[in-house]
Amino acid sequence: MYCRSCRYGLEGLDAGRCPECGVPFDPTDPSTYAEWRYKPQALIGIAAAIGIFLLSIIVFFTAMQPSYGHSQDAAFFTLAGIGVVLGGLAAILAGWLRWWLGQIPLLLVGVFCTWAGLFLASSHGYSVWQGGPNPPDEAFADTAPIGFLLAGWIPAGVLVGLVFGVALLFFRRQRRSRRPRPAGQ
Repeated sequence: MYCRSCRYGLEGLDAGRCPECGVPFDPTDPSTYAEWRYKPQALIGIAAAIGIFLLSIIVFFTAMQPSYGHSQDAAFFTLAGIGVVLGGLAAILAGWLRWWLGQIPLLLVGVFCTWAGLFLASSHGYSVWQGGPNPPDEAFADTAPIGFLLAGWIPAGVLVGLVFGVALLFFRRQRRSRRPRPAGQ
């Protein structure tokens, strides 16, 4: 028996209010409490992680098709932006969820999407630059994609971690402000 709002364990308590958040419950009425703790949160997190991962494959594949007018910058910022947006979305959803089993898959997919965006942006950016008319010699010194392939997970992890931390704080503050206050306060 768990609180409908905060999932606090209510087993053995008399009818009244949840000691954690103040939501009323009655042990004789199953509609006033939840019989599970966080299983749906884990399922939501895993399903959202799979959805974002599949979306990233489709969006990255589609975004790598154009030549971007032989502009390395346009190719780089488009693909890196897609990775950052998808990684940020995964981190925000992870911050919204309350249970780590739903958060971990989203955070992993967020880091992957951001890392893949950086790597693909660098690799495709050099390809676009090399395919342009009369590319300079430095267009063929493409060591940046290898750097993003090997170490791109570091900035990806930092970015996703920061967005997750901000989202976690924001959603916790929102939950606290929605809790009913006791009558004397």
